Amino acid sequence: MHFNLRNIELLKPYKLRDKQQIIAIALSHLEAPEKVLLGCCKLAILMPFFISLAYFEGWYLLPPLLLAGILYPLLTTPLEIAFTKNKLNDAVAEFEKQNQN
Repeated sequence: MHFNLRNIELLKPYKLRDKQQIIAIALSHLEAPEKVLLGCCKLAILMPFFISLAYFEGWYLLPPLLLAGILYPLLTTPLEIAFTKNKLNDAVAEFEKQNQN
């Protein structure tokens, strides 16, 4: 399992922004059941953290919210990579085609 975009051999020659666009293209190629499953997996990982936010009030809520904003991509990117691994070749080809024009 890949935890960041740097570890994917197919995406090594691309800049970070290009890698993110390729992953976005691959995510758009997912079928509806795969998208629903991905959303459920993300929800299952993030739900305990957001439920714990209910215990904070006022300004004490700010640090956990900032932490949530930082942790969100760190927790969800590996899931997105795992779900799009089979679609990456097509996504790279579409990305190259878009950039030639």
